[in-house]
Amino acid sequence: NVGNPSAEFVLSDKKILWTMKKFPGGSEQTLKVKVTLEKACTSQIRREIGPVNMNFEIPMFNVSNLNVRYLRIAENMPGYSPYRWVRYVTQSYSYVCRM
Repeated sequence: NVGNPSAEFVLSDKKILWTMKKFPGGSEQTLKVKVTLEKACTSQIRREIGPVNMNFEIPMFNVSNLNVRYLRIAENMPGYSPYRWVRYVTQSYSYVCRM
């Protein structure tokens, strides 16, 4: 159960926004998108369509299995009160698929 994933086309950014609330471990999700063009596909139109870039963020997940067991703040800063937990996050900003 991935919590009803949804996809929408954001015209102002020319992107498809695919969101899901849950992504259980060991699962796989697939998004199929069909692009319909008004005109015949030329080299100019092909340049506008591709390449396809994908950015994602998976909060509370650590791909590298790196664990922070101890953390010491070396410098005291006035007005800063650190939290007693570490937030893991997996991010990708460079996944590109050439068409």
